[in-house]
Amino acid sequence: MSDQDALSLIVAPLVGVEANIYDDLWHAIICQSLRPGVKLEELALSEIYGVSRTVIRKVLLIMEQEGVVSLPLNRGAYVAIPSPRDALELCEAVSAMCGYIVGKLADQPHLISAEQRERLALHAQAEKEADELQAIRRLHMEHGTLLALIYGNLVLAAQFERATSRLALALSVYQGVTGNIATVEYTTTLNQLIYAGRKDEALQTATAAIDRARKSMRFGVTDGSVDLRAILGKC
Repeated sequence: MSDQDALSLIVAPLVGVEANIYDDLWHAIICQSLRPGVKLEELALSEIYGVSRTVIRKVLLIMEQEGVVSLPLNRGAYVAIPSPRDALELCEAVSAMCGYIVGKLADQPHLISAEQRERLALHAQAEKEADELQAIRRLHMEHGTLLALIYGNLVLAAQFERATSRLALALSVYQGVTGNIATVEYTTTLNQLIYAGRKDEALQTATAAIDRARKSMRFGVTDGSVDLRAILGKC
Protein backbone atom coordinates (compact mmCIF):
# COMPACT_ATOMS: atom_id res chain seq x y z
CA MET A 1 0.00 0.00 0.00
CA SER A 2 1.11 3.58 -0.51
CA ASP A 3 2.25 5.63 2.47
CA GLN A 4 -0.79 7.89 2.04
CA ASP A 5 -3.16 4.92 2.24
CA ALA A 6 -1.45 3.49 5.29
CA LEU A 7 -1.35 6.82 7.13
CA SER A 8 -5.06 7.37 6.53
CA LEU A 9 -5.85 4.28 8.60
CA ILE A 10 -3.90 4.80 11.80
CA VAL A 11 -5.53 6.21 14.93
CA ALA A 12 -3.61 9.52 14.98
CA PRO A 13 -1.34 11.16 12.40
CA LEU A 14 2.37 10.49 12.82
CA VAL A 15 5.21 12.21 10.98
CA GLY A 16 8.99 12.18 11.00
CA VAL A 17 10.68 10.12 13.66
CA GLU A 18 7.33 9.13 15.23
CA ALA A 19 6.27 7.53 11.94
CA ASN A 20 9.67 5.82 11.68
CA ILE A 21 9.35 4.36 15.18
CA TYR A 22 5.80 3.18 14.44
CA ASP A 23 6.89 1.55 11.16
CA ASP A 24 9.95 -0.10 12.74
CA LEU A 25 7.94 -1.55 15.62
CA TRP A 26 5.03 -2.64 13.43
CA HIS A 27 7.24 -4.46 10.93
CA ALA A 28 9.40 -6.02 13.67
CA ILE A 29 6.26 -7.33 15.39
CA ILE A 30 4.54 -8.63 12.26
CA CYS A 31 7.80 -10.16 10.97
CA GLN A 32 8.33 -11.86 14.37
CA SER A 33 11.60 -10.13 15.27
CA LEU A 34 9.63 -8.89 18.28
CA ARG A 35 7.49 -11.75 19.50
CA PRO A 36 4.26 -11.39 21.49
CA GLY A 37 5.04 -10.94 25.19
CA VAL A 38 8.36 -9.14 24.59
CA LYS A 39 8.84 -6.11 26.84
CA LEU A 40 9.34 -2.83 24.95
CA GLU A 41 11.68 -0.88 27.23
CA GLU A 42 10.87 2.79 26.78
CA LEU A 43 14.36 3.90 27.88
CA ALA A 44 16.00 1.60 25.33
CA LEU A 45 13.66 2.84 22.60
CA SER A 46 14.43 6.46 23.55
CA GLU A 47 18.16 5.79 23.19
CA ILE A 48 17.76 3.89 19.90
CA TYR A 49 15.84 6.73 18.23
CA GLY A 50 17.32 9.69 20.12
CA VAL A 51 13.95 10.98 21.29
CA SER A 52 12.22 11.57 24.61
CA ARG A 53 10.16 8.92 26.35
CA THR A 54 7.12 11.14 25.71
CA VAL A 55 7.53 10.54 21.98
CA ILE A 56 7.94 6.81 22.53
CA ARG A 57 4.87 6.74 24.76
CA LYS A 58 2.77 8.50 22.10
CA VAL A 59 3.65 5.83 19.53
CA LEU A 60 3.04 3.01 22.01
CA LEU A 61 -0.36 4.44 22.97
CA ILE A 62 -1.40 4.47 19.31
CA MET A 63 -0.24 0.88 18.90
CA GLU A 64 -2.17 -0.08 22.04
CA GLN A 65 -5.35 1.33 20.48
CA GLU A 66 -4.66 -0.87 17.47
CA GLY A 67 -4.32 -3.95 19.70
CA VAL A 68 -0.67 -4.56 18.81
CA VAL A 69 0.90 -3.33 22.06
CA SER A 70 -0.22 -3.90 25.65
CA LEU A 71 0.29 -1.21 28.34
CA PRO A 72 -0.64 -2.73 31.70
CA LEU A 73 -0.81 -0.10 34.45
CA ASN A 74 2.64 0.68 35.94
CA ARG A 75 4.20 -2.35 34.26
CA GLY A 76 5.65 -0.89 31.06
CA ALA A 77 4.88 -1.85 27.47
CA TYR A 78 4.74 -5.27 25.85
CA VAL A 79 4.00 -6.71 22.45
CA ALA A 80 0.41 -7.85 22.82
CA ILE A 81 -0.34 -11.55 23.19
CA PRO A 82 -3.65 -12.39 21.54
CA SER A 83 -5.46 -15.09 23.51
CA PRO A 84 -6.67 -18.21 21.69
CA ARG A 85 -10.19 -16.76 21.90
CA ASP A 86 -8.94 -13.48 20.40
CA ALA A 87 -7.29 -15.40 17.56
CA LEU A 88 -10.45 -17.33 16.70
CA GLU A 89 -12.68 -14.27 16.97
CA LEU A 90 -10.28 -12.29 14.76
CA CYS A 91 -10.54 -15.02 12.11
CA GLU A 92 -14.32 -14.75 12.24
CA ALA A 93 -14.28 -10.93 12.08
CA VAL A 94 -11.74 -10.78 9.24
CA SER A 95 -13.67 -13.41 7.29
CA ALA A 96 -16.92 -11.42 7.67
CA MET A 97 -15.34 -8.12 6.63
CA CYS A 98 -13.38 -9.66 3.78
CA GLY A 99 -16.50 -11.39 2.47
CA TYR A 100 -18.41 -8.10 2.51
CA ILE A 101 -15.64 -6.20 0.70
CA VAL A 102 -15.04 -8.91 -1.90
CA GLY A 103 -18.78 -9.28 -2.52
CA LYS A 104 -19.25 -5.55 -3.05
CA LEU A 105 -16.35 -5.32 -5.48
CA ALA A 106 -17.46 -8.42 -7.42
CA ASP A 107 -20.94 -6.87 -7.73
CA GLN A 108 -19.52 -3.86 -9.55
CA PRO A 109 -16.12 -4.75 -11.07
CA HIS A 110 -16.55 -2.10 -13.77
CA LEU A 111 -15.97 0.53 -11.08
CA ILE A 112 -12.42 -0.75 -10.41
CA SER A 113 -10.20 1.59 -12.44
CA ALA A 114 -7.22 0.59 -14.55
CA GLU A 115 -4.96 2.37 -12.05
CA GLN A 116 -6.43 0.36 -9.16
CA ARG A 117 -5.99 -2.88 -11.08
CA GLU A 118 -2.37 -1.93 -11.68
CA ARG A 119 -1.89 -1.38 -7.94
CA LEU A 120 -3.34 -4.83 -7.23
CA ALA A 121 -1.04 -6.36 -9.85
CA LEU A 122 2.00 -4.67 -8.29
CA HIS A 123 0.96 -5.97 -4.88
CA ALA A 124 0.66 -9.52 -6.26
CA GLN A 125 4.14 -9.13 -7.78
CA ALA A 126 5.52 -8.09 -4.38
CA GLU A 127 4.01 -11.24 -2.85
CA LYS A 128 5.58 -13.34 -5.61
CA GLU A 129 9.01 -11.88 -4.90
CA ALA A 130 8.77 -12.26 -1.10
CA ASP A 131 10.81 -15.17 0.18
CA GLU A 132 9.88 -15.32 3.87
CA LEU A 133 6.70 -16.58 5.50
CA GLN A 134 6.26 -13.46 7.62
CA ALA A 135 6.64 -11.11 4.63
CA ILE A 136 4.15 -13.13 2.58
CA ARG A 137 1.70 -13.15 5.50
CA ARG A 138 1.99 -9.37 5.92
CA LEU A 139 1.52 -8.72 2.19
CA HIS A 140 -1.45 -11.07 2.08
CA MET A 141 -3.12 -9.16 4.92
CA GLU A 142 -2.36 -5.84 3.21
CA HIS A 143 -3.99 -7.11 0.01
CA GLY A 144 -7.31 -7.29 1.86
CA THR A 145 -6.87 -3.74 3.15
CA LEU A 146 -6.05 -2.56 -0.37
CA LEU A 147 -9.31 -4.12 -1.60
CA ALA A 148 -11.14 -2.25 1.17
CA LEU A 149 -9.52 1.03 0.14
CA ILE A 150 -10.49 0.41 -3.49
CA TYR A 151 -14.07 -0.25 -2.35
CA GLY A 152 -13.85 3.23 -0.84
CA ASN A 153 -15.14 2.89 2.74
CA LEU A 154 -12.28 4.28 4.85
CA VAL A 155 -13.96 3.40 8.15
CA LEU A 156 -14.28 -0.22 7.07
CA ALA A 157 -10.73 -0.19 5.68
CA ALA A 158 -9.38 1.09 9.01
CA GLN A 159 -11.23 -1.59 11.00
CA PHE A 160 -10.10 -4.26 8.56
CA GLU A 161 -6.48 -3.10 8.74
CA ARG A 162 -6.48 -3.21 12.54
CA ALA A 163 -8.15 -6.62 12.63
CA THR A 164 -5.74 -8.11 10.09
CA SER A 165 -2.72 -6.66 11.93
CA ARG A 166 -3.90 -8.35 15.11
CA LEU A 167 -4.65 -11.54 13.19
CA ALA A 168 -1.15 -11.53 11.71
CA LEU A 169 0.15 -11.16 15.27
CA ALA A 170 -2.00 -14.10 16.42
CA LEU A 171 -0.80 -16.22 13.50
CA SER A 172 2.81 -15.42 14.37
CA VAL A 173 2.12 -16.95 17.79
CA TYR A 174 -0.15 -19.85 17.01
CA GLN A 175 0.25 -20.92 13.40
CA GLY A 176 1.70 -24.41 13.53
CA VAL A 177 1.81 -25.25 9.82
CA THR A 178 4.24 -22.80 8.24
CA GLY A 179 3.26 -23.66 4.69
CA ASN A 180 -0.47 -23.26 5.23
CA ILE A 181 -0.92 -19.65 4.16
CA ALA A 182 -2.36 -18.12 1.05
CA THR A 183 0.12 -17.77 -1.81
CA VAL A 184 0.37 -15.29 -4.65
CA GLU A 185 -1.80 -17.69 -6.69
CA TYR A 186 -4.58 -17.00 -4.21
CA THR A 187 -4.16 -13.23 -4.55
CA THR A 188 -4.09 -13.30 -8.36
CA THR A 189 -7.02 -15.72 -8.54
CA LEU A 190 -9.13 -13.61 -6.18
CA ASN A 191 -8.39 -10.47 -8.19
CA GLN A 192 -9.42 -12.17 -11.43
CA LEU A 193 -12.64 -13.54 -9.94
CA ILE A 194 -13.56 -10.06 -8.72
CA TYR A 195 -12.81 -8.52 -12.13
CA ALA A 196 -14.98 -11.18 -13.79
CA GLY A 197 -17.86 -10.51 -11.41
CA ARG A 198 -17.86 -14.13 -10.25
CA LYS A 199 -19.05 -13.23 -6.77
CA ASP A 200 -19.79 -16.70 -5.33
CA GLU A 201 -16.40 -18.08 -6.37
CA ALA A 202 -14.61 -14.97 -5.11
CA LEU A 203 -16.36 -15.25 -1.73
CA GLN A 204 -15.56 -18.94 -1.47
CA THR A 205 -11.88 -18.30 -2.33
CA ALA A 206 -11.51 -15.51 0.24
CA THR A 207 -13.27 -17.22 3.14
CA ALA A 208 -11.57 -20.56 2.46
CA ALA A 209 -8.15 -18.93 2.83
CA ILE A 210 -9.05 -17.49 6.24
CA ASP A 211 -10.55 -20.81 7.29
CA ARG A 212 -7.28 -22.58 6.39
CA ALA A 213 -5.37 -20.10 8.55
CA ARG A 214 -7.78 -20.71 11.44
CA LYS A 215 -7.35 -24.47 11.20
CA SER A 216 -3.56 -24.15 11.11
CA MET A 217 -3.30 -22.49 14.52
CA ARG A 218 -1.83 -24.41 17.45
CA PHE A 219 -2.10 -22.77 20.85
CA GLY A 220 1.08 -22.62 22.97
CA VAL A 221 3.37 -20.41 25.07
CA THR A 222 5.64 -17.45 24.19
CA ASP A 223 9.04 -16.15 25.29
CA GLY A 224 9.35 -12.53 26.44
CA SER A 225 13.10 -11.84 26.25
CA VAL A 226 14.82 -9.95 23.42
CA ASP A 227 17.55 -7.35 22.73
CA LEU A 228 15.72 -4.32 21.27
CA ARG A 229 18.98 -2.67 20.17
CA ALA A 230 19.78 -5.64 17.93
CA ILE A 231 16.46 -5.29 16.09
CA LEU A 232 15.32 -1.65 15.90
CA GLY A 233 16.72 1.65 14.61
CA LYS A 234 18.71 0.18 11.73
CA CYS A 235 16.77 1.88 8.89
